[in-house]
Amino acid sequence: MRVLLVAGLVLLALGSIAAADGPVSVAATVDKRGITIGDPITLAVVVEVDAGYKITDSGVGRTMDEFEVLEAIPPQVTRITNGRTRYTFRYRITAFRVGNVVFPQINVGYQSPAGEPGVVPTAEIPIVITTVIQPGEATDDIKPAKPQLRLPTAAPQIPQLAIQVALALVVLAMLALIVRQTRRGAARRPEDADMDEVLLTPAQRAMAELNRVASLGLPEKGRYAEHYALLSKALRAYVRDRFGLSANERTPRELREDMLRAGIDRTEIATIYEILREGESARFHQAISYPARAQHAVRSALDAMRRAAVAEQYELMKGQPS
Repeated sequence: MRVLLVAGLVLLALGSIAAADGPVSVAATVDKRGITIGDPITLAVVVEVDAGYKITDSGVGRTMDEFEVLEAIPPQVTRITNGRTRYTFRYRITAFRVGNVVFPQINVGYQSPAGEPGVVPTAEIPIVITTVIQPGEATDDIKPAKPQLRLPTAAPQIPQLAIQVALALVVLAMLALIVRQTRRGAARRPEDADMDEVLLTPAQRAMAELNRVASLGLPEKGRYAEHYALLSKALRAYVRDRFGLSANERTPRELREDMLRAGIDRTEIATIYEILREGESARFHQAISYPARAQHAVRSALDAMRRAAVAEQYELMKGQPS
């Protein structure tokens, strides 16, 4: 019994491994079994097939339960012994919920030489997601999130599909506005630019600025301090304009406490706090950074602002007269 337990723990530590006796075998592994919320994990799916067999589906979708695929790396194909072929699929994934979560099984689809379809599953992989709050930091003011009470006369809740449609419309409208501004920027009068700025919501203004910062490619040039300074400025302006907080005069920890007291979404708080804290290290402590981490900070900020833009549109719709 003890030998079986040890063997099971070894298999879990390596990821999920399928039997290699059949014509198609799969193995799924991750490079980290524990991360802080939003940090990337590298997922590798290795599929080996006999001659004549073809892979029709890697089994990895855009979202996998609690996990979101950040990037799909081009697969590698190699020939191995006994005429078998090895396919290696790699992905960068992450999760935005704290706790003990499970990456679901991956169902790899294939086709036999006779044209018959088949599926080979992997096992689930447990992963621990922790908070960005550092050891020793005070957490007395952090309370569990509670749903808001609904009044009898409150408007009906908007279904999830409607929120997703609203998000798509917001993104499309913002992209159209950015294209129009780019084409007419050289010929526009300053007052026209000011008017367009007023028409955008705080989250939309932050998204436009974050996209501009991403296009500069500062991390690739080693200019981390400047990169994080622009990110921090955009996020502080968003917090100031949307929630009316004194964001520019506060340290990252002080601003996080203000946002917690204001009842702001905790995932949004965690993302903003982590980026501001990284910015402080990059600007004042000259900490060693990497382009990939700096780029991930931009993507995390953009994801948070997209969700905030949907919330803004929902608030606008609730405020309109029926």
